Amino acid sequence: MNSNKRKDRSNDNDRSRGAKRNKGGSGGKWQTPHQQAKVASVRGTGTIEPGDIGIWATCARGQEGRATVELRSMLHQFAEQFYGTAADADEADDDDEDLDIEASIRKEAAAIENQKSKPQLFTPVHLDIECVLFVKVRPPIDPVDFVHRIGIEVASKPGSARTKYINRLTPMTLMGKATEKGLEDVAKAVLGEYFKLAKKNDSEEVRDSQEDVKQDESSKTDYSVRCYAIRPTIRNHNTLKRDVVINQIASSIADVHKVNLTTPDKVILVEIYQTVCGMSVVGSDWEALKRFNIAELSKPAPGAPKVKLEAAMPERVTSDEALSAPNPELGSK
Repeated sequence: MNSNKRKDRSNDNDRSRGAKRNKGGSGGKWQTPHQQAKVASVRGTGTIEPGDIGIWATCARGQEGRATVELRSMLHQFAEQFYGTAADADEADDDDEDLDIEASIRKEAAAIENQKSKPQLFTPVHLDIECVLFVKVRPPIDPVDFVHRIGIEVASKPGSARTKYINRLTPMTLMGKATEKGLEDVAKAVLGEYFKLAKKNDSEEVRDSQEDVKQDESSKTDYSVRCYAIRPTIRNHNTLKRDVVINQIASSIADVHKVNLTTPDKVILVEIYQTVCGMSVVGSDWEALKRFNIAELSKPAPGAPKVKLEAAMPERVTSDEALSAPNPELGSK
């Protein structure tokens, strides 16, 4: 009797230990750095830093890992379609679990060399929040133009995205620190292309007057008629309140532009997460494109009017030209 009980307890302990080994996700198997890097590429690594550009995405709850894989695949698909870029080396969906150690090391070395010569267009960042993803973007991808094109493409061809977990995409032209000064800097860098900015004091008058001349020469009539709406989203952040964000951005824009919450010419998107804030300006068709909600655009209502692309698409570039393009000055195009 006692021996049987000991055997039963032993079996229970074995099962418990086995479950703990599987908790790591590798089934207790040794992983090469290359395999660990593949896992990290799914979960995301690093942090969002001031000066980054990228794309926020929302996804189904509890499916952040699968959504990250799906998002990168979709972004590469449309980047190749719009810009002629090729997928990164680690995007290949191959299974190397059966490779021996030598083969894994050789593959790892080849991957490292390839990454040195070919930087990634899209780099996911690990976030401590459910249902939200962030992907850093590098030139030649312009997040606003890129996401707008994706919206147009999915609206006209609902099956083109082939997504299951991804919902809304929100492009970010520039990221900065989530402080009043950081928000001011980001607003000045991003909004100057679309709006005449308000002067704050006499010391800035000379510098601002030079910027006004450039703006007026390029777009004299636009500034007098362009209205806007501000749409902030704040996650895991307690310092900057919604009203403060809206008032600070509105005060940075000259009075020639008016607020219009129903039919704005431009929509200012603001995303604040923990210690960073980001901003972008999208067109008047943002609402018509379901606020870039890919899941909604994939199932349009019968007879819904097609949305036309506002700006002409730039010339198609080759993959080598795209990946070797220099970083432009942040906040400018």
